[in-house]
Amino acid sequence: MKTILIIVGITLVCLIGFGTIGKITDSITETSNSLVDKNILTLTITGNVKKPGTYRLEMGKVLIDLIEAAGGTTSNADPLAFDVSYALENKQEFYIAPLYDNSSACATEPIVKCNLNSASADDLNAISGLTKSAANAVVSYRANASFGALEEIMDVPGIGKATYISVRDRLTIKDPD
Repeated sequence: MKTILIIVGITLVCLIGFGTIGKITDSITETSNSLVDKNILTLTITGNVKKPGTYRLEMGKVLIDLIEAAGGTTSNADPLAFDVSYALENKQEFYIAPLYDNSSACATEPIVKCNLNSASADDLNAISGLTKSAANAVVSYRANASFGALEEIMDVPGIGKATYISVRDRLTIKDPD
């Protein structure tokens, strides 16, 4: 009977010990993974790129790195609607706007667009989906900051994701050279 108690005691000690070691190992693995993840950006890119999707890139990358990860832009990408040197931050989403209307296979005229950084409130208001107050808010907002990406229009008070989606094809952030 004494022998059985000793065997049960040793078994319990081993099980507790291994359980603790497992927890310690899991904790070390979790900590190392979170340290690695702090140096990795998770980014989503859609629109006129060859392989839209979510990508993981190292910290310190810029938009061209994300575009290259997505296989590059299509021939319909509007180069005035994005800045390849834009610094990336974790969990950002980017949309590469079209030059021509995607709904028409025979589109030969580029989409008429307004530059977020230079268009007047009246020009912005002419875009279907931007109200007069939203256009004025864009002009007021850019008095203190320029737009580096189309998505930044959602930083303007009163402009949300639905408005952004409805107007993003008709905006640029740069003027033609």
